[in-house]
Amino acid sequence: MNRRTFLSAAAATALVMGPAASLAHSRPPNAGAESRVEEILASMTPAQKEALIRCDFAALSSLGIPALTMVDAPAGLRGETGVTAFPVPIAQAATFDTDLAARLGTAIATEARAKGFNNALGPTADVHRTWHFGRQAETLGEDPLLAGAIATRIAQQMPQQYVLPTVKHFAAYTQEVDRFFGDVRVSERALREIYEEPFRRIVAAAPNISVMMAYPKINGTFATQSPALFDDVKNVLGLKGYTVPDFWAGDDPIAAARSGMDLAGLGPGAVKVPEGGLTDGSIPDSRLDDAARRILTSMVASGLLDHPVPPPAQNVSTPEHRRLAHEAAVGATVLLTNRNSALPLTAPLANVAVIGPAGSDALTGVAGSAYVDPGDWDTPLTALRERAGTGTTVTHAQGTLGDTPLPVVPASVLSHDGTPGLAGSYYAGPQPSGTPVASGISTTLDFTTPPESPLPDVWSARWTGRITPTFTGLHRFSLLISGTAKLTVGGTTVISGTRRMRRFFLGPYDYPLQGTVQLTAGQPTEIRIEYTNSTAEPGNCGLTLGWQPQSLIPAAVAAARAADAAVVFVNRMAGEEMDHAAFGLPGDQNQLISAVAAANPRTIVVLNTDGPVDMPWLPDVEAVIQSWYGGRGMGTALAAVLYADSDPSGRLPVAFPADASQGPGTTPATYPGTGARVEYAEGTSVGYRFFDAKNQSPRFPFGHGLSYTTFALGGLEVSYSASTQQVTASVAVTNSGGRQGTEVVQLYAALPAAAGSDPRRLVAFRKVTLDKGASTRLDFTVPARDLAVWSSGAFKTLPGQYLLLAGRSSRDLTVQRAFTI
Repeated sequence: MNRRTFLSAAAATALVMGPAASLAHSRPPNAGAESRVEEILASMTPAQKEALIRCDFAALSSLGIPALTMVDAPAGLRGETGVTAFPVPIAQAATFDTDLAARLGTAIATEARAKGFNNALGPTADVHRTWHFGRQAETLGEDPLLAGAIATRIAQQMPQQYVLPTVKHFAAYTQEVDRFFGDVRVSERALREIYEEPFRRIVAAAPNISVMMAYPKINGTFATQSPALFDDVKNVLGLKGYTVPDFWAGDDPIAAARSGMDLAGLGPGAVKVPEGGLTDGSIPDSRLDDAARRILTSMVASGLLDHPVPPPAQNVSTPEHRRLAHEAAVGATVLLTNRNSALPLTAPLANVAVIGPAGSDALTGVAGSAYVDPGDWDTPLTALRERAGTGTTVTHAQGTLGDTPLPVVPASVLSHDGTPGLAGSYYAGPQPSGTPVASGISTTLDFTTPPESPLPDVWSARWTGRITPTFTGLHRFSLLISGTAKLTVGGTTVISGTRRMRRFFLGPYDYPLQGTVQLTAGQPTEIRIEYTNSTAEPGNCGLTLGWQPQSLIPAAVAAARAADAAVVFVNRMAGEEMDHAAFGLPGDQNQLISAVAAANPRTIVVLNTDGPVDMPWLPDVEAVIQSWYGGRGMGTALAAVLYADSDPSGRLPVAFPADASQGPGTTPATYPGTGARVEYAEGTSVGYRFFDAKNQSPRFPFGHGLSYTTFALGGLEVSYSASTQQVTASVAVTNSGGRQGTEVVQLYAALPAAAGSDPRRLVAFRKVTLDKGASTRLDFTVPARDLAVWSSGAFKTLPGQYLLLAGRSSRDLTVQRAFTI
């Protein structure tokens, strides 16, 4: 989570060009990296080593060591214009395509360098644990092999463009609630097998990169200050490069440095180490040398010393990168269900109704560190109209505003005892109880500073009165808050929830809470709002009561009824510093889908969300597409998939629960935790492993995704070589349908009972495109290490009988073979 670059690109260029005879440039570029690092290190004074660790690159100009200029880059360059917005990381994982990931890594690094950056904060290798997580779109899914495989290829490519990747966040970072001080209680086995495993793969392939340490405490100690975690990433996983804390992570930077932190922060503004605090004996000299050595190792190995960043260009997005963004969005698009061949839209269609936020209000990304400005892009509505051609009329009905704050409820509809507005009572403390410390009438509720003065630092309030609607029917309400609030209308709780921030300071999106209620025009109805700032970011408060008094659904139903097919776009806001309290789609979107489906039997739903949501309307619609947040290519990608110019080749990198009771994190102790302590009671049973272990049936399993053709698997062959410590497998795959299509063949292994492991784990996958009737045989190599379990302080591949299963998802495994180790 970077906020700004260390230095401007121009300043960085000036520093790196430094004195011509500087030591960092005195050796040819092909000189051995290790000896070069040692030569530079030997020339440095303790003060210069500290300056390097404290990000004071101006003090190092005489050595020719360049400034690190950083940019958040998991989906493109955050905070920049004239760049390419690629699909979010979870969409990248949904491609199941490591070669595509490599090209994304090259493109992102190329643009970063052209903008004057030499350090990309990305990729993210976090493992998705629960649908609550507001940053689940920044994960690479729930499986450590998939996450590691995608992130590895991205990280490998970046140094080839002279950009240093910083992989994040190590480790077990899975929720935003209490993220700065929460205490994750996780077993050693789960930590090793699940949350550290993606990093193991990345570091094994690219040991000279840097790794960002996560926010929470792990088993009682901040990740940034945990000797055990530093030992894991450096000595066990083999990291040769440096570690760096996330912004504001931990509470003692000296303790962090002593424990193994190398770079003290993400830029000078983030460094809390006082000058001289690392050379006054607070940490051993050997630790100072180790930290400086690791920073230099990453910089030298990535070519930063020999390839200074150019002056930043205004526009670095290229036609090739824009085509790649489209290709990635297509590859991530998952066709969840398709009854009665509702898709593709190939039959003669005189009229297609596009409903919902499908124009410039379509979400291309998430708020926070991963948000990338899409610039000029083809919205889904524009792309569908262009693709449909002159023979089809594409109409648009808004239907819903999606997940967005609503206009402020006006004073004209609020009253208390015949007086305009609502009566407010203000209390000291987090609960609106006891004797009020202030009172007053609020004509509207729309504030970001305390509405009465003075109020204590922590306060609460209750506003009561009546609301008199001017329309009859479904009314939407929204609360845009910093803190916790509850809205009650006519005795019914319409909204209840918490947001630390109304909007994260990176990215353009707000974080509203939504609800609906039926009201009758002219009929006064009791309304009550309770609020506290105790859960807001310290020093903040805010509440905006918004509404949409006239539903947009009837007009959408009319448009759907007149169309040959209806495509309904729905969304959910997501991002940094927020979690999802509810499993359903926000606002009136479920009602919209149900109403449209009742009016048009060929209703297709496009879920533009960060992950699974409740689908009460699923039996009533014909097709559902998961599009994630597809970046600038989402519009053209959806048009290509809907009209079968491209096969929907994405597969689910997370299992979709049937309801909120499934999967990990369904009790207060396991999410969000009690007293800021979160129990990962599921152990290694994360994602599909949990569903398998608990015999739960997900709505859609991990790895699921339909094609417009059909595939058959057969002829699975498996053997194990003791000499190479590898399992080799091959399987025949045939396109048994009537058109070209793409399949993702997935291999899972069931371990011997003695392993005490989950029923099966993903061990390999391969994406393949075949013409109709074509067949091929895919070969796989699975290292025995990928079958190992953590036991008694070490990874062990146990002797016994194993089972290898091949199929299309974790629950669609059609062929299997046993083998023995």
